[in-house]
Amino acid sequence: MTLSTRRVCGCLIVLASLLCTIVAPNAAYSHNRLPLHEGYISENPLRSYLEHPELPPFIGLSGINEYDPYIKERILAGIDAFYAMRYDVAMSIYDDLIAKYPTDPTGYFFRSQIFLWRYLFDYSEPDFKKFIAACDKSITVAEDALKANPDNNYARTIIGAVYGFRAVANFRAENLVKATLDGRSCYNYLSETLKRDPKQYDAYLGMGVFHFGIAVMPSSVRFAANFAGLKGDREQGLREVGIAAEKSLFSRNDAKVFLSFIEVYFNKDYGKGFKYLQDLLEKYPNNIPTLYTMGNVQTFLKKMTYANDFYGKLIRLADTNFRTFTTLANYRMGESYFRLNDFEKSKPCFQKYFKARFERSFRGIAFYRLSLIYEMTGQRAEALKGYQKCLEVAPFEPEDKYAIRKAKERIKTPLDANEIQLIKGVNCAESSRWAEVEPFLKPLADNNALSKELRAEACYYMGEAYRGQQRAQEAIPYYLKAVELQPERERWFMPWSYFRISEIYNAQGNREKSRAYLDKAKAFSDYDFQEPLAFLIERDVTLLKY
Repeated sequence: MTLSTRRVCGCLIVLASLLCTIVAPNAAYSHNRLPLHEGYISENPLRSYLEHPELPPFIGLSGINEYDPYIKERILAGIDAFYAMRYDVAMSIYDDLIAKYPTDPTGYFFRSQIFLWRYLFDYSEPDFKKFIAACDKSITVAEDALKANPDNNYARTIIGAVYGFRAVANFRAENLVKATLDGRSCYNYLSETLKRDPKQYDAYLGMGVFHFGIAVMPSSVRFAANFAGLKGDREQGLREVGIAAEKSLFSRNDAKVFLSFIEVYFNKDYGKGFKYLQDLLEKYPNNIPTLYTMGNVQTFLKKMTYANDFYGKLIRLADTNFRTFTTLANYRMGESYFRLNDFEKSKPCFQKYFKARFERSFRGIAFYRLSLIYEMTGQRAEALKGYQKCLEVAPFEPEDKYAIRKAKERIKTPLDANEIQLIKGVNCAESSRWAEVEPFLKPLADNNALSKELRAEACYYMGEAYRGQQRAQEAIPYYLKAVELQPERERWFMPWSYFRISEIYNAQGNREKSRAYLDKAKAFSDYDFQEPLAFLIERDVTLLKY
């Protein structure tokens, strides 16, 4: 359960453009292509701009050839530089646009994304201020253009896009009221854009994300959104994003990023997600977020060695604009080596992760894992120090809450031989080494003299091993045994076991049994990893239309 649910679910709760830009922070490129009033358009777009310098340089209707060739080339070059992590080049391109067209919002708009990206992932307050200043300038210039010509659809789209980006920044800053208001403004401007010209393909990304995001919100939040007049449609949203991926000029990469995140983090279709990401890496082999997500795909597939190939490359690039990804990659590598039972390689990865004191995610679980390593290698005193540090962490992820609870237990009671055997067997299951699971866990699951807590965990992961080998009929009895044991401290194995059985029956086409076990899982509350399971249950209810 390595999904960062706070980040992913939070993206789905905040409106449309917020989701798009959190997972692909440069996605507002999607909103920048709209036509001006038809009366201003000449056969030669560049001549039209020279004749009407008060107008923005994008003066075509919808075809690529109707853009000022210089402006189009510069924007595409800026996008390529941005994806290639060459921020200095992208910044120079946008500064050049601002110098040449100071009354046009385009340069300010694209330039602002660099500051937003840094703020989102490195919590840089100076970049937040620069971003807000760039947004204000873009809005002011675009509003002036729209006042001068109410049919200026390009200016309308710029305003909508900027509101979307500002909503993202406010969401990260936990200014939720401002984020919601900006998100609604973004939607209003973009919907008007497409109403005026349905062939503005770049605008479909923002609208598609909005429709998808509203549709997959938790039902309680979705009700409030619907009451406020915000309607979602999952299938329509994905179709709209697909249009942007296929037909847009500036949004194709962004649409692929968004679709990859949906497949990886929402649909759990890692094959499709991998394809989108692979396409991006072929063009931008050093793109930090894509490398990190590719590593996560391999982690979710329990292919830890492959995951570390991507995390390791990311770390070696040492991009100072992405300290957070580098930090999280160190954590992920530590976790991967831990799951491979390679504790000596795991230890320094966790230690490097702790050097970045600004990152809150996974600190608790990292302290707990490192402490387990010390204890399993006979260093109980060091382990106790780590457990104590774990208790001092403010939990930010479900994994951290779990770690704090377990650290309290470990301080009171050292690991015994059976618990070490359990850890190693669980690690085999979490790294797809199915043949190694049974020798570790079956003796524990079948030993009535052991605690129900330990046996329930062994049974659950025996079920996971059989499910991973497509041996569903052997997996179900172990999941049911985990429930039958009625663990108290480890009660999270009960709803998760029911959920896994639901997945098995859904894969077999038995929707009735799948729904029945999903309802059983849904009935539980107040257990470890409740947030990610609630997300998955809500997802399945939405996808399967139960």
